[in-house]
Amino acid sequence: MPGSSPMHSDTYYMSEALKLADAAKAKGELPFAALLVSPAGDIVLTEHDRVAELRDYTQHAETRLVKTACAKFGPDLTGYALYTTCEPCAMCFTTAWLARISKLVTGTSMAAVYELSGGQQREMPISAGTMNRMGGHAIELVELVLADECLALFEDADFGLHDGQVSG
Repeated sequence: MPGSSPMHSDTYYMSEALKLADAAKAKGELPFAALLVSPAGDIVLTEHDRVAELRDYTQHAETRLVKTACAKFGPDLTGYALYTTCEPCAMCFTTAWLARISKLVTGTSMAAVYELSGGQQREMPISAGTMNRMGGHAIELVELVLADECLALFEDADFGLHDGQVSG
């Protein structure tokens, strides 16, 4: 996926993130995935959660991706867009905010995943919109792109991964 054709729609980039999330789920992870789009419109990095693989609850797709991007492109990611299959948690949002990501595009909401999981998906209940308003410099926030498709990936997911039962 890195090196894709420039300047596609938010729907196109989210559909690419959905493919990553589906592959992560096939590997035993929850279907959280993210991709980074350069100012020129190229997909330059992709990532998915690696919580089960690395037995570490902080190995979220967005945080891993932003850290890799900062190492590769420098600490200021102004002009870059981050696409995530689910609204980022507080840790992931803050990571993107600190790196000065210009645009954040989300799929489903964390509230919808929480409800679908019967409360098993454990995250701080702070919306990206709330964090964005409180942050001082706002990220362009586009929410609920392909939300139904993103949420559908969670329908038969193993939420035990995030309930103290990391396998491996």
